[in-house]
Amino acid sequence: MEKLARRWGAASDVGKVRDENEDSLVVEAEVGLFLVADGMGGHRGGALASKIVAADLPVLIETRLAKLKGQSVRAIRSMLKRTIAEQNRQLQMEGTSEAGYKGMGATVVVALLRDGRVYVANMGDSRLYLFRKGRLSQRSRDHSVVSGLLRRGRINAEEARNHDAQGQITHYVGMEEEGQPCVRSFMLKEGDRLLLCTDGLTDAISDKAIAKILKEQADPQAACEALVRAANTAGGYDNVTTIIVDWLESDEH
Repeated sequence: MEKLARRWGAASDVGKVRDENEDSLVVEAEVGLFLVADGMGGHRGGALASKIVAADLPVLIETRLAKLKGQSVRAIRSMLKRTIAEQNRQLQMEGTSEAGYKGMGATVVVALLRDGRVYVANMGDSRLYLFRKGRLSQRSRDHSVVSGLLRRGRINAEEARNHDAQGQITHYVGMEEEGQPCVRSFMLKEGDRLLLCTDGLTDAISDKAIAKILKEQADPQAACEALVRAANTAGGYDNVTTIIVDWLESDEH
């Protein structure tokens, strides 16, 4: 059996306030596919939306990947963009059907590892971070009102933390408009650590606190559980989900 150039951990918790966990996660380590989704649109609708995304999107991605003639960086990025846009349309239709809930949706962040490169795709404010040589950097793009104001220089980081529009999402899977996921990619280096998480983590503790835990906890499963505990200690006001992927080698060959 081929030795994987990665190891991983995952944890999800309802938190201390919510009745139901509306987060979902997918780990398909052999394929190199990792996904976190956070349900929106009301108690039952949110949970259903994230479950649909977690069940359908990985299958769509794997099917499209297998049929992709050229495995170039551009081709894979384009495929991810089209596939998530299609998932958006499907979920939007589900929301208008008798089986669904009107207005349901989900944020999503996906990491796809191929040939020593990670492809990052997201809609909403579920995030992917890179922890490299002790430094934490966000590699997904928040689709939120506050993030938009920050990018345009209308507010600063301090103002963003307590802004009235906190939590207002501009893009998500299931939205009526055409889905516009953000898709990026970068080469992995030996020792890199990827963190996928919902806003239940990032709204509860700072990036500095996240980096400290990632540095202190060498085992990815222990690190995931420590992050969840930290969010709950900070109030546990939301569901919290984490996946950590450690890149162990400079390449897979």
